[in-house]
Amino acid sequence: MTERPPKAETVNDLALKTGLYLHFPFCVKKCNYCAFLSFDAEGSPRKEYTEAMIKEIETRGLFFNHEREIDSVYLGGGTPSVMDVSQLSLIMKAVRKNFDIKSDAEITIEANPGTLGKTDRVTRTKLQAYRFMGVNRLSMGVQSMNNDRLHLLGRIHTAEDVIRDFRMAREAGFDNINLDLIFSVPGETTEDALKDAEAIIALGPEHISCYSLQLEEGTPFYEMADQGLITEVDDEEDRRTYHEICSLLKKSGYEHYEISNFARLADEDIGKDPDAVSPFRSIHNSGYWDMSDYMGIGLGASGFISRIRYRNTPDLNEYLTFFREHDPADIYISDIPSAEYHINSEFDMLSEKVFTGLRRREGIKYSETGLTEEEFWRVFSYGRKEAERFSEQGLLIIDKEGLRLTEKGIDISNSIMAEFV
Repeated sequence: MTERPPKAETVNDLALKTGLYLHFPFCVKKCNYCAFLSFDAEGSPRKEYTEAMIKEIETRGLFFNHEREIDSVYLGGGTPSVMDVSQLSLIMKAVRKNFDIKSDAEITIEANPGTLGKTDRVTRTKLQAYRFMGVNRLSMGVQSMNNDRLHLLGRIHTAEDVIRDFRMAREAGFDNINLDLIFSVPGETTEDALKDAEAIIALGPEHISCYSLQLEEGTPFYEMADQGLITEVDDEEDRRTYHEICSLLKKSGYEHYEISNFARLADEDIGKDPDAVSPFRSIHNSGYWDMSDYMGIGLGASGFISRIRYRNTPDLNEYLTFFREHDPADIYISDIPSAEYHINSEFDMLSEKVFTGLRRREGIKYSETGLTEEEFWRVFSYGRKEAERFSEQGLLIIDKEGLRLTEKGIDISNSIMAEFV
């Protein structure tokens, strides 16, 4: 048995909101750009995985003994929507039994178009089942509204599938929907990406996430680029596209509240209040950026609880075998096979809070760190000179309240945030 972590109440305030992330590592087909932990759903041990995940839920539930209130649940992947409805239902029942879920908790499921059902009847039934389980937010991996680009990306759906599934989600009662968009696809121009964005905006989702495509090692795209079959979009075009999309979304009534995320403003705030905050900001993802605690459950899932960062094993066989051979009452959570396990120091906590906070529109306020302005810069004295240089260049705003990136500064956000690590 590995060393037990410190008791939660000795290192964190249990009143802090806590999120719950459930990872489902199965997909119909791995996309050409994807480097995430996922497996072919066909023939995968989804039933056994469901049983193992329920045991992990019970194990972590026993440890925290209903001391925490869960304000968000996120079913991510992979593709959770390839799981049988009965399997997801069992998992959500276990979640509610073992954790205290707030009555107004945000409960999100990721669902790729093309996996919700081949017929209207099947799709409608699956979406209604999600609603019955308590899911109140749908996140769809659209990526593009151009069928040729979808084919290049390796997606299994078409633009027509997106429109159909979005319409049926509305009919099923989903009034909080996120759509993902990928830009800088090889061969794509800024104008192409803007057409994609316009088509997504036209559907009227409450939330849009926009990501620049990166060629990750080990993916088909990476190998294709290495062989000269595709060409990566250059940085200048990528940044031009990003800012054009940001401008379009803001003109269309979306708040740019995090580097890659946009939430629709209330009708009465559109074009009127520049400081308006959208009611559709993602509660779960916002927790990552403001350093709230979250539990990760499932294969390769990451968690951050009471200053402890952990990542479950990415080895499917190891994960399944462990929970097949152990009962929750006999497991201590640090026994769960992990790939990473780290207890943050005080400086780790402060550094990470600044790093993640700078991703947000508000940036990081000195008050959030528990330090005065003078104390803050005493801690980060090694990065102050460079931070002031960024400020002089119009990349970073430094004032009496704190720090925040400018639109221009977002382009080199990693370089700026690295000054506080």
